[in-house]
Amino acid sequence: MSEEMWWESHPWRMVQTNLREIDMENINAEDFAKSLEDYHATVVTLNAAGIIADYETKLPYQKTCEYLHGDSLKEILDACHKRNIRVIARCDFTKLPKEAIEKHPDWAYRDKNGEMLEYNGFVQTCINGAYQQEKVNEVLEEVFTNFDFDGLFCNMSGVVVMDYDLNIHEPCHCENCKKMFKNSMGMDIPDSFGKRDAVFGAYMGFINGCAKKQKQKMYEAVKKIRPDIAVNGFDYFRTECNQDINHLPWVYDASANTRRLTGRNRSKVVDDASAVYMGFQYRHTGISTGLLELRQWQNLVHGGRLSVYTIGTLQNKKDPSSVLASKNVYQFFAENEKHFVNHKSAAKVLLLAKPLMGRNDPEQDGLTELLSQCHIPFDEMRLPDFTIEVLKEYEVVVMADVDILPENTAKALDSFVEEGGKLFATGKTACLDRRKQPLETPQLACLPMERIEKVEKVKSSILEIGKEDEKVFLNCAKKQIGTIVPWNSFVVAKMKQDAKGYLKLIPEQPFGPPEICYETEQSDLCGVMEISYGKGKSVVAPFELGSFYYEYGYENSFLFFKDVMEGLLGQKDMAKTSPMVEVSVTENKEEWIIHLINLSGCFGKNYHEPIQMRSIGVSFGESGTDMETLNGGTLTKTEGGVTLDVLNTYEGIVIKK
Repeated sequence: MSEEMWWESHPWRMVQTNLREIDMENINAEDFAKSLEDYHATVVTLNAAGIIADYETKLPYQKTCEYLHGDSLKEILDACHKRNIRVIARCDFTKLPKEAIEKHPDWAYRDKNGEMLEYNGFVQTCINGAYQQEKVNEVLEEVFTNFDFDGLFCNMSGVVVMDYDLNIHEPCHCENCKKMFKNSMGMDIPDSFGKRDAVFGAYMGFINGCAKKQKQKMYEAVKKIRPDIAVNGFDYFRTECNQDINHLPWVYDASANTRRLTGRNRSKVVDDASAVYMGFQYRHTGISTGLLELRQWQNLVHGGRLSVYTIGTLQNKKDPSSVLASKNVYQFFAENEKHFVNHKSAAKVLLLAKPLMGRNDPEQDGLTELLSQCHIPFDEMRLPDFTIEVLKEYEVVVMADVDILPENTAKALDSFVEEGGKLFATGKTACLDRRKQPLETPQLACLPMERIEKVEKVKSSILEIGKEDEKVFLNCAKKQIGTIVPWNSFVVAKMKQDAKGYLKLIPEQPFGPPEICYETEQSDLCGVMEISYGKGKSVVAPFELGSFYYEYGYENSFLFFKDVMEGLLGQKDMAKTSPMVEVSVTENKEEWIIHLINLSGCFGKNYHEPIQMRSIGVSFGESGTDMETLNGGTLTKTEGGVTLDVLNTYEGIVIKK
């Protein structure tokens, strides 16, 4: 089943079936493929090789599955292809059976004492060992020359130091790693991931470079066999929404995962797989059904593809509840696909965040929550993905404590503001040098700060909303909110002469015992600074607003942010409804779509079916002739837009251009 670049045009509704070896005992190819077809799936990920080969391998270091008594891998592929279902080969090269490592001990990961990492009879391999560097290509050649797979997904590709008990182990100290790091960096490998210093930074750069080279080698090896094979990380991009004992789900997980990868033009094929089970220990128990369905709506709305990740097949689940929860979204996408292809984001706000190795940045995530709950459509991007060209699409750039800026990025942002754009910066944005020390002046000339004096830790300081501030901070004034909390750190700076300040800082004060909990002074420092720059303006909140909201979620921070966006930056709430409705806007040449997702079933760590919402007012700056809904709602035109009669889980309002 071959077609060059098939992934660019094929409707992508993925089911990742992480088959156990015992599933091959009596698997029926036709039944397996029919279950996918009934689910409206068009792509499936199927175990192929690596830890265990689901076919009779001829390679001595691979373990052949002991249960190959059902239909063969080839028969399963044929049955899927007959139904126009593309099949991705799932491989995992991070582990090998202990017996294979005993014959090739130099293939293994080693801690600083020379010990291997073994778990349930399988040993961790090292990315710089001969297995991953040489033998993997032999496996790939065997898989893709003998089977008509359409793509490749390498599970846990890169450098893995976490086991299934979620223990983080130290960096690999095998002879290959030690020699390579010494030769390239002139240093010894650090003993742990705990100490953040120059050696650690050098090691992370080194090991990430090793992973990048390894992925490129595999990509080239596969493309040499057949160029029509879709490779994860190059042709499509897989990420994952998961839940584990120490990783509680976040209501915006799928939205953020997808939005950060798709880009404004939604040109990438993004597969955000939602794990249906409760973490490693409880692989056969489903998570809340409301959460599973919610994640699929978020994937769809933000330009990603539908994707669920399950252990076993769709047919043999002890707990099918969460798999079934996503099925109606798959059917909806199958019936309405034309409204979701060739669409791009129509957001006018860009959230720009600093680069991080992990997925979690509290400042970015908190601002994601605030923008979402204010019903302000936005795109988000991390600094390494930033290009000057993207700025022409936006009216406002929100910068999430982006403390260090490349020179060309700073110049581009200054030009953006000078030419009429608006910028809102939180925390230490543009205020630190490469050593994480305060600069004398910010890297951004457009900011309202003339000189940075220091960055100080704050513990009990507060910002007071004075009477003169209430004309701008209307939502806070309406609720009689008089103070705001600056979180973690505060940038002490002298404002430029023509800048304007709001919210005076009341510095550190006693917070116990209660008899002495009162302030005795108010400083001249402002919690919000604003300045015009060229045709545009910039606004700074020199503290970690997003991180505080992400941690605590208090209403006063929410209303404060809403006032900044509305009163100072001109970004209005486009939906008159609960903050628990997520709003996104997309467009193509023929139409705009306003997407509404009901998050009302989510509170804390609890996820339930959403509460039906009624009479939702939606305003939209563009005018269109015809309007319709995609999921059964009824629209009434109003002077400022439309009113939607009811929102259950999701609704799309289509406005023809």
